[in-house]
Order: sequence, then C-alpha cells, then structure tokens
Amino acid sequence: MRNAVGSCVGVIGAMLIAVIAAASQPAVQVRLQPRRLGVRDLTRLSITITGGSVQGPAPRPSHLKNLQIVGGPSTSQEFSWVNGVSSSRVTYSYVLQPLKIGPAEVGPIRVTIGGKTMTTAPVSAVVVAGSVAPARPRPAIPANPFDQFFGGGVTRQVRVGLRLILPRLKVYQGQGVPVTFVLESTAGIDGFQWSTPPTFPGWWAQQVKLPNQVSPSIVQRNGVEYRQYPVARYVLVPLKTGTVRIPPVTARIGIRSYSLFQPSQVVERSTPAATVTIVPRPPAPAGYSGAVGTLTYRAAVSPRKVQLGGSVMLSIELKGRGNLPLVEAPAAWPSCATCETFPPEETSKVKVDATGIHGTRTWTRAYIPRQWGTLHLPAIRLAVFNPDGGRYVSQVLGPFTVEVVPPPRTPAPRPTSQAVPAQEAHALSAQHSTRSQTAPSSRRAGFNWMWLFIALGFGVAAGLVIAVIVMRSWHVRIPRARAGQTPADRARQLQAVVEGWWAALPERKRTEDLTERVAVLRRELEAVRFAPGRADHSQTVLELEAKVRALLRGA
Repeated sequence: MRNAVGSCVGVIGAMLIAVIAAASQPAVQVRLQPRRLGVRDLTRLSITITGGSVQGPAPRPSHLKNLQIVGGPSTSQEFSWVNGVSSSRVTYSYVLQPLKIGPAEVGPIRVTIGGKTMTTAPVSAVVVAGSVAPARPRPAIPANPFDQFFGGGVTRQVRVGLRLILPRLKVYQGQGVPVTFVLESTAGIDGFQWSTPPTFPGWWAQQVKLPNQVSPSIVQRNGVEYRQYPVARYVLVPLKTGTVRIPPVTARIGIRSYSLFQPSQVVERSTPAATVTIVPRPPAPAGYSGAVGTLTYRAAVSPRKVQLGGSVMLSIELKGRGNLPLVEAPAAWPSCATCETFPPEETSKVKVDATGIHGTRTWTRAYIPRQWGTLHLPAIRLAVFNPDGGRYVSQVLGPFTVEVVPPPRTPAPRPTSQAVPAQEAHALSAQHSTRSQTAPSSRRAGFNWMWLFIALGFGVAAGLVIAVIVMRSWHVRIPRARAGQTPADRARQLQAVVEGWWAALPERKRTEDLTERVAVLRRELEAVRFAPGRADHSQTVLELEAKVRALLRGA
C-alpha cells in the first residue's frame, strides 16, 4: 500500500513538472476578430506573447493583403503568481481596415523571445460589400457598467476635427505665410492618414519637417477642451496677385473611445477651402530684384590691393527674413570701363522652419583690371520691399576703391655690344703676332687701320645680337609651376606674365591681329581661373602655357 501511494505521488509530481515546464515555454498567438467583415468595417489584430518578453520593438504585421493599419499598437500586460509559479502575458493590438471587397490576409509575423525567433502562421479573412457589423441599439444602461459609479451613467462623446491655421488672409505678393494643419480631439489618437493631401496651386511651398515627438497643446473651443496636434506645416509664398485659394484637405483618423467596452473607430475629417487676397506691390524703384521681407543688403570688396592681372572680388550679401529663395541676383553692379567682368557666382545658407524663411544669399562678381593705378567702382542702389510698412527701402552700397600695382619686373642684363668678343680679340692678336714675325718690313711701313675698324664693327654687331637674344629670353621667361599648384593659380600666374608683357610692349607693335590674340588668350585663362566649381583643368592649363610661350616668342 505504501509503495502504491509513493508511485502515485511520483506520477503526479512528474505531471506537475511537465505542466510547469510547458507553461514556461514561450508561445505566440495571433488572432483576427472578426474574420468576416464589410468593406466599411474594422477588425482587430491581437498578437499575444506568453512565457517571455519581446526583444526589440513591438511586433508589427508587415505582410498585409487587402488590409491597412489605421490604429495601434496598444499594449496590455498580465502577470500572475499561482502556487509559486509565475506567468506573464503581453498582447499587442492593431486596428485594421479593409481596402476592397475580396480575400484578405495577415502574413506571417516574426517575433524574437529570449534569443529565439518564432514565426506565426498566416491568418486569412473575407471582406464583403457594405457592413456586416450588427447595429448596436441604444442600451437602457450605460455601455460602460462602471459609469454608474463615475458620472451617474452619462457617456462622454468623442469630438475630433481637422483645422487649417492661417495667420493672415491678406498679404503682399512675395510675402511669406506660415500655415499649419492641426488635429484636434478630445480623446486619444490611434492613427492618421491623408486621404486628400495638401496642395498649393499658385503658391511657392516648402514643407517644414515636424519633430519626431509631437506634444499636444490644450485649447478651449466653445467650452470644450481639445488636445491639438500639428500634423503638417508649410511656408507659402504667393506667386501672383488677386485671390488665391488653398484647396481643402481630407484625412482618416483613428480615435480611441473613453470606455474599455467601446471599440476604437476611424472617422474622416476635412478642412474647408481657404481664400487669401494677394495685394500687388507698388511700382518698384531702380535696383529692385524681388526681395520682400525684413532683409538687408551688404557689400564688400577684396582685396584692397592687387597686382595687374589679378582679380578683385565684389560680394553682395542679402540677409534676414523674407522670400530669400525667390530673390534674383542684384540687378545693378558697379560699372568698370577698364575691367574685364564675369557673371556673378552665388552661395546660399537659407533655412525654412516654423518661424518662416531666414538666412543669407551671397553673390560674388570678379573684376580684372587692365591697367594699374587706383580702380574706382561707383556706388550702387539696391531696394527691398518691407511688407510691414508697405513700402520700399533703398540702400546705397559703395563706392569702392582698389589699388592696382604693376607686376614686378626682373632687371634686364647689361648689353656688352661695345666690348670685342674674346675669341675675336685672340684671333686678331694671333694674326698680328704672325704678321709681326713674318713681315717685319710691312710693320715698318705703317699700321693697317682698316682691319681694326672691320673688327670693331663685327664686335658691335655681335654684341647687339647677344643683347637682343638676352632681352627676348628675359621677356619670354615664364616662372615654373610650383608643386601642388592648382590650375586656377597657374592660370593667374600666366595671366600676370601676359599682362606685364603687354603693358611693356610698344604701341607700334600692338597690331590688330596681336591684340585679338591677346584678348582670346585672356578669356581662355580667365575661364580656367573662374570656372564654376573649380573643375580640373590640368591639361587645359598646360595647353594655355604653350600658347603663352608661342605668343611671347613670336611677337
């Protein structure tokens, strides 16, 4: 008898250990309720995990067929301790909406629990026309049985709306307007999706990125307290005058009810169309390039001292708040009859945020003087339209002065045309010695001055030839390229050589053909110096160096 009782106890203990071990194994269960629904109904997907905790983010259905997520996930947890054994259960719930009539499916869901990855089986559903959800008659008692203890059985109504916040309905042409679409609700929000997204015909529009975490603000409207969430924000600039319309937008919103016994629901809300009056600006003064806002021009020139052939950079900066992306380059620039000029290059640092458009835009233009001395760049007048005062504000920039110095020259070697070459002097001495030894009678007769004058003539000619060769080689000499020198710097160096040679060339040698060749070479060198983006022109600058050598040697 005692042995039989011991055997029974052992069997029961083994069974309890097996049950506990089975209960401790993690498991995943997926449920879709209901699985037959109308195209206008909603269904709830529940992912229940027992015996462990999920590693990483909440499991999310990624393979949906004829279904879309409109709410969730919402999370519920259960924890129990029975007879010394603990158990836990976590449920993630999503609200799904069908897209069309036909079969639907939730594909396999992968969940990692305790280092082990588990994959669930797919769950299918059927979507039919209309709605198959039973109509809920108004209950005689509150939907939430606990309402009789809180509020005397009165069920609160969920209110939700979509609004467009527009700070002004009348603006000037080119004036920026920040607009915000907000969602207002008295309950929690499970999902938001545009049905008709915002469009802005007749406007320049730039969307402003919202922060990842949006905190609602509390607003009072008709005695009801709403939580207000920004869902989209833009900065608009009107492109034409007259009446400009902002079309309505529509969104589908998933909202949570106040009661645990009432399911979540999806509603559709729209904003009415908004109409804005765009006032034309007064006639623009000279120097206006389309700037509207609290903007200011500034100008600077650098360097203040430059060698002939170098470049002078004049920068005009527009800074402040306004329609910076739509402003054109300044319409007026200082004129210079003795300079070569190039189209301006632009750099921008413009930011668009909730406060509007602000930052800087800078245009830089190159002037290359063709003669040394003091370079005078006259003053210019630029204008900005200030919408706050409804008038133009003009600014005078300049005048500017730059000192242009001639390029440094290398001293020319002294000509040796009057000295008799050493070889010729030695030959004459040897000839004279020979004559003195072989013909003493002729020396006694008298000295032959004719040969002396002939020798002196040859010496003078040879000296002149040597001097010309030395001078020409000095003019043609081009400095060697430095290690690591950029093509733009080498082009500047070559152009300084050309400018110095041209300045020293007599007027009688400046033929029409030579002048045209120099002008073409200047343009090619300056194209390398001021190439957009400073592209690689290594081969081009080598070819230009050969052209410079050919020009200087052949002129």
